[in-house]
Amino acid sequence: MVTCLTVIPKFGNTFFMQHQSNMTSKGQVTVPKDIRDALGLSAGNAVHFELDQDGNARIMKADESGNFEKRQAHFQQRLQEVRAKFKAMDTMPGMSGLEYQRFMRGDGPEV
Repeated sequence: MVTCLTVIPKFGNTFFMQHQSNMTSKGQVTVPKDIRDALGLSAGNAVHFELDQDGNARIMKADESGNFEKRQAHFQQRLQEVRAKFKAMDTMPGMSGLEYQRFMRGDGPEV
């Protein structure tokens, strides 16, 4: 079952489903049936909205059991583990990206 769908893209994204709906004067929209079915939504279900920094909005079935926070915490933990593994493999610790680039390419011509 799909857990999240992007429904309002600001930039060219790849879509699993794409629909358009009009908003009422009360700010209500109709969620198309195939999206309701894909998310397992029915009348009375809570939905979760997100707006990212690029202006993309997402609609998801709200995780009423609190698993959203649990999954988010698990993701953050895994992210820290992966970052630690990459940091441990760093052959030149403490070197910034620009310093590494100059190390590999040289200082370049004087301008």
